[in-house]
Amino acid sequence: MSVTMPDGDWFANVEARPHPWPGLGWNTVGLVYDDVDAAVEFYANALGMVPIAVLPDEDGHTFFARMRYRGTNITLNRPGWDSDLNQTTADSPPHFIFYLYVDDVASTVAAMEARGGTGVMSAAQTPWGDLRARVRDPFGYLWDLAQRNDSQG
Repeated sequence: MSVTMPDGDWFANVEARPHPWPGLGWNTVGLVYDDVDAAVEFYANALGMVPIAVLPDEDGHTFFARMRYRGTNITLNRPGWDSDLNQTTADSPPHFIFYLYVDDVASTVAAMEARGGTGVMSAAQTPWGDLRARVRDPFGYLWDLAQRNDSQG
């Protein structure tokens, strides 16, 4: 199989157009969690995501949170409040994988594993120049953690 890249650049099609709502990127991912507070704590401590909004219901239980990671917004939602989706679990097959650039793959994998994540794929070089590892978080979601690796060794 041959891959065609414009001018040999994997990222030549990336555009820098501002979003109409300042602070939001063009894609916001919405995920479902039985325990939104536990998810906020995990992502803040293991991945360095920043909570922007945390909304409790009338009983004081969090039903929605918005977090940011380097310009990407992620919403964490309790089942049933905004959709009929349920939380992914460690026992269910994942339907997608997040690809997240981090400063240091090894330390981020260690931080996720220390908080209940499970290593799925050890760090290895990709054909496009990233060092990448895969971790399943305690909620069942898969994360490819990547950093640019120009040495490609």
